[in-house]
Order: sequence, then C-alpha cells, then structure tokens
Amino acid sequence: MGLRIELNPHAEAASAWHVDKRIFGKFFEMNGKDTYPGIIDDCIANGSFEHWFSKRKKDGTNLPWMMRTEIMYRDAPVIPGLAYPWEPVGASEGAYKQLQDGVHGKAGWKTYQRMALAAGAGSVGVAQRITLADERTLAYQLQVYARSTGAKTILHVTIEEPSGAKLSEGTVTLTGEWTCYELDLTLERASTARYKASPFGEYKLSLVAEGEGACEVDLDWVMLMSADRVEGLFNPTTIELLKQYHVTSIRWGGNYANEYNWKDGIGPWLTRPVKDNQNWGGLEPNYFGTNEFLRFCQLVGVEPFLNVGFSYDLPPELAAEWVEYVNGDVTTPMGRLRAEHGYPEPWGVKLWQVGNESYGDYQFGYTNSIDFAKRIQTYYTLMKKVDPSITIVMAGEDPMYVDYSEIPGEPPIWNQRVLAHAGPAYIDGLDIHQYTRGIRDEGLRHAWLEKNEADPIFYNQVLVTYPTQYEVLLQELKALASEQGFATLPLEVGEWNLEPETDANWPKAEYETMAHACYVASMLNAFIRQGDAVKYAYQRDNTLYYRAYPVDMRPVNPGNETSRFYAEPFLREGSKWHHLPLQTEGTGFDMPQTWVRIRSMASIPHVDAAAVISDRGDEIVVFAVNRDLREAHRLDIHAGSSGGASATVLLQSAADPLARHEDWYGQTGYGMTETQLTFASDGKLVIELPAGSVARMTIHLSHK
Repeated sequence: MGLRIELNPHAEAASAWHVDKRIFGKFFEMNGKDTYPGIIDDCIANGSFEHWFSKRKKDGTNLPWMMRTEIMYRDAPVIPGLAYPWEPVGASEGAYKQLQDGVHGKAGWKTYQRMALAAGAGSVGVAQRITLADERTLAYQLQVYARSTGAKTILHVTIEEPSGAKLSEGTVTLTGEWTCYELDLTLERASTARYKASPFGEYKLSLVAEGEGACEVDLDWVMLMSADRVEGLFNPTTIELLKQYHVTSIRWGGNYANEYNWKDGIGPWLTRPVKDNQNWGGLEPNYFGTNEFLRFCQLVGVEPFLNVGFSYDLPPELAAEWVEYVNGDVTTPMGRLRAEHGYPEPWGVKLWQVGNESYGDYQFGYTNSIDFAKRIQTYYTLMKKVDPSITIVMAGEDPMYVDYSEIPGEPPIWNQRVLAHAGPAYIDGLDIHQYTRGIRDEGLRHAWLEKNEADPIFYNQVLVTYPTQYEVLLQELKALASEQGFATLPLEVGEWNLEPETDANWPKAEYETMAHACYVASMLNAFIRQGDAVKYAYQRDNTLYYRAYPVDMRPVNPGNETSRFYAEPFLREGSKWHHLPLQTEGTGFDMPQTWVRIRSMASIPHVDAAAVISDRGDEIVVFAVNRDLREAHRLDIHAGSSGGASATVLLQSAADPLARHEDWYGQTGYGMTETQLTFASDGKLVIELPAGSVARMTIHLSHK
C-alpha cells in the first residue's frame, strides 16, 4: 500500500481561502550570466575593460575564475595591463595598459584598454572566448568605442571557432577621437564546437588593430548582442521559457540586493557606473536596472517582486525614493525622473521586501534580530508614506538554520524577536529561505550512514522528503505569528531548492533527476496545504535563464516540468482554486536527525498528496508524489459519490529516479504519460505510482 485518500468532492469541504498562484515564482540573483545574456542579451564579460574585482574567499583563494560571476572560461590567463578575462593577440604582455578615463566604467575610476603597436610589428589586439545562441540566430551586432594615435589604423573584428575558422569579419578605420563603431556580424554557419554539448556555439571574438607605424590604440565599452533580441535588449529564448513553464512572479533580490543602489541602474547606459560585485566577485555593468526589470516582467507576463537592500549604505530614505521612482506619478520628483528616462506611466509594483538573509555574517548590512526589528520600522514608515498600497515583506530566517542562530546550537530566534519588536504595525509578511543540502562534511556523512544503517539512496530520500518536515515548520511559524498578535502573517518562501551534498561517487538527487522533481512537488504540496499563509514562493533555479554558465550548465530539467504542470490549473481564467483537505492513510518511514538543519521525525509518508477544487465546483485536481526512490506505491482515491466521474491523469516518471536527464532537445531522463480514467461506481480510483514519480489527476465532476 502507498496512500489511501478519502476525498470529499463537494465545494463546502474546501478552504475559505484560495491558493495564490504566486507560489510558482522564480528567484534570480540579478547579476552574472543569469542576467547577461540570460536577460540582457550581451555576450561580453568586462566590456568596459575595468579592473576586475576578485573577492578573497575564506580559504584564501581569490583567483578571478573562482568567483560566481559572468566568467565563462576558467583558464583565461591574468595578464598584467590587460583587462581580465580578455586575452592577448599578437603582442607581448608589455604592449597592454589599463589607463584611467575612457567613455564607460566605474564611477570616478573609469578605465580603458590601451594597446601599443610597434613599428613593423604588424598587429596587436585582444580576444575573448564567448558562447553564442547560434542555433537560434546567426546575426549579431557589435559596438566598440575606439581611437588611435596612428594616421591609418584599421581595427579588424573577427568571430571564429576554436579551430581558427573565421565565420564573420568586419573592419573599421579608427580616428584620433573616441568614436562609437557599430558592426553587423553574421556568421557563415553555426559553430561545429558546442560548449559542454549545449545549444551554444563556442567562439572567440577578436579585436585586432593594424597600422603602418608605431601607434597607440585604445578600446572601451564593447558589447555583442544578438540581432533578434526583443526591443533591442532582451533574450527572446528566456522570455519564451519563462512563459512556457508558467512562471507567475519573479523576485529580484538575493545577496546582491544588500549592496545594490537602485540609482546605479537608471538613466542612459552610458552614464551608469560599472560596479564591483562585492558579494560574488566580478563586475556589474548595471545595464539591467529598474525599468529594464519591470519591462521584462511585462513581456513575460509575471508579477515583479522588488527587494530593497538593508544596510547603512542603503538607508530608508533611498528605499522610499525607489518606491516613488517606481510608483509615483509625474508630479513627484522621482516619478518625473522616471518619465525623463522614458517611462512616463507608473509601474504600480505592489510587492516589496526589505533585507535579504540579514541574519548572515556573509551579508552586507547583517545585524542581530533586535537591531533589524527596530530599524525596519523606519523603512516601512517611509516607504508606506510614499505608497500606502504596497505590501512590504521583511527578511526572516528559516526556522531550522541552526548554523546561523544567535544562540549557538539552538534553532534561530530571529523570527520571534523580529515579530515581537516590530509587530503587525511594521510587517506585512515574512521572507524565509530553504536550501535543503544535507550533510556538508564527508566524514559526517559516512558516520550518518553507519549510525542509521543506511545507504546513499536512503540519504537522498531523506532530503527529497524533507518538505514534510518543512511544512511542520511553516505551521509552527504560523502559530508563532499568532502569539505575536498577527491575525495572519503572509509568508514568502523567497528562495528554495534542493542542493544535495554527497560524495562524488554517490547517486545524487540533483536538478537533472526525477528525485529532484519529487522534492519540487513535495514543496509545492506543502505550499498548497499551507496556502492560508504561504502567498509567495520563489524557486532558486537558473535553468530558464537561457545562458551558458560553467557552474550550472544544464538543460530544462524534470523539476521545471513538474512546476509547469502544477501551475497550469491555476492559470485558468475565471477560476480560483481552494485547498481541499484530504484524509490519508499509508506507509512511511522514520527520518533520522541529519546534520543540524533536519531533525528526527517519525512516519514520513512515502506518497504525499494535496488537492484543490475550483470555485466553480467543476474540477478537483489532486497532486501526488511518490518519494520512495526504490519502490512503486499505489494511490487509492475514495471520492464517495463520484462514481462515473472522469479523471485525466498526467504521470511524470523515470526508470531510475536518480538517473540524470541531460538532453537539450527531448525528455530522455524521464517521461510524461497521460491517461483517461473513470471512477468506479463506488467512487474509487486506483493509480500506480512508480518509484520517484509525480502525478496530477484532474477530476471532472460529472454533476457539473
């Protein structure tokens, strides 16, 4: 037996509240390859030739390629005088200098790239290895600012394969003044070299100067964008993927929010400063600012969620000005400024957040819970004064992040103190994050296996089924809010995902597996059941931002498909969906203590199910997931008087739940099947759920 469900098919049995479709949101960090070219279709890293910022890590390393930035190739050499990750062409190291000034770059410290062309030397240049979406388009447009002290200097622009085959070329004749040159570059064909077997072609862009005598050639602000970008800015594939997979809201925030000054991302790109990315290393060119993000959300058809940074460098007055810039009409100072930037109509953004993981010592502006609770009151007051209609969510902490607790070894007291000291008067919602990782230390993992007489598959199963425990934490947080005077406290699970820590040779419930999809389904089931409080949720998953990126290069994964078919009913026009409680009975297992973030818990069900009913009363949707990674289980649905009702069953499964799906063009690691079933005369329906599978049953009520 797997799970037996008693389902009451009548609308009066449902919750008074409806499930919020914004639980199908996505979060992204607002920098790096997720944004360039994931959203803004620029394929160049450090196009302004700035001094690269390398953040020293705790282990003492600070190599540029170790940073989580827009770097593509990790073996780009560090050349004195040459802006990283550009590489030299036809010259010795001494031919390059990074000099102050230029046309674009860091505020107060702009740099440009100088190249010395010796008499009779032939040529000198720079190159950068890049990837292009050449399966979508062969046409690209390049911008470069350049000048030369020579009388007859030609700049050759080339895009070539790793083999050296030149697929597109262009030339410009340089003058002695900074001039913006634009070239249309159309590839003769797509590259035969794939970047990590992906749809992205592997190329090298070269800018090589050639002259008759000794001279100095200066370069600044290079951009290379696809000719088919949307509105001259946006990656069309990303827009289509976010639509296709039914993303409903996008949260723009993360660690970077606590260092981000929104004023750096407004106005003409030429005047926007390039900034050091203090959190992740590398550079932020600020092409993707407030208006670009909000226009992007319009094009995708999602609701935006803006994250205000919390630190003394980002004071409440700055936050209030941001609200006015976004929502104020043209009679307000900031609204007038927005209109001057080409956007006369207010954006009307309703969802805002103050702070991001502000309990963590890795965050800019991190502090203790009491100080945070006191200072957010000013943010709240000033932001609401500008626009009383907005919702302001405050940064909370996952209830089991014991490793970031103010009381060492104990569950965090952050939420309790913030709710107590700020209270309903200054909090419209609480943001918590959940990254399920397991045991980070290899020795402790092996000790856990021995203590629990377990194997790596069971270890993965514990992580996959953790959402059952997480739902208990959500219930406890709801109770805490009630104790602190909140009638209801809207919860935002602002970042969540499964990122298993395993040995290299272990099976792993990573993004490419059905096991991971089971985790996604389990989290969504918890959000549905706790939908009286969970109003917003943002999965941390970069897959739908179409970009080549060495850290997590992968195709759209099974979990994306899971969230897509979960979201589908909620997008039906003219309907709202209410949670339909289920009476369940089934098999399960005991979850052992797993590091400090997962406490022991008895009777974790193998099969987890949640149900919703439309306010029309015409359909019930049951979502079920078999988290057992070894065994199939049966789902018995007993629906009383539903004899004769039809059901459409969509089943997502794989022969091996821990097998990786690695195909960019089809479903090879998993499959989807759809069948039509009918309830027996006694109102019963039986479905077989393979190991590590997810199902959606749409029950069409015959009496409607």
